[in-house]
Amino acid sequence: MATFDHDYWRDASPAIWERRGLHWHCHSSRMDGETYGNEAARRDPAMDHAPKVIRDWLRKPTRTIRCVATTPEDGIAWLRAQWTPIRDHIGQEADAIPDQVRFGRALHDLRSGNDVCWGHWLGGTTHLHLALIGTPETCH
Repeated sequence: MATFDHDYWRDASPAIWERRGLHWHCHSSRMDGETYGNEAARRDPAMDHAPKVIRDWLRKPTRTIRCVATTPEDGIAWLRAQWTPIRDHIGQEADAIPDQVRFGRALHDLRSGNDVCWGHWLGGTTHLHLALIGTPETCH
């Protein structure tokens, strides 16, 4: 069996996002433990809570869009701006993956036309959900 190349993303620069005509809606949501576990509230498209199904962000009100990224690099810049201030509140998880790898893989995913979703517990009581959801729709 061939060895899996975990670093494939370092040398790849896919442009699938361009062919699909994607841009990304960037979302963030902070939820306490009770809200995080409330299936009904998270499935309700009228609520601002992070949905259980990532693509359901596209059904949420436009007020939940924190930023619109027109390129993968714009998306990563937004993600990095969210990550930097909370990094120290995450604990050991923040150091489990080096930032170069964390953001490099996210950039590869966006260039490949995929969504990116990160979830972290801050101080053990608040869940932070960060999501970049790609869409070709003309919505702005």
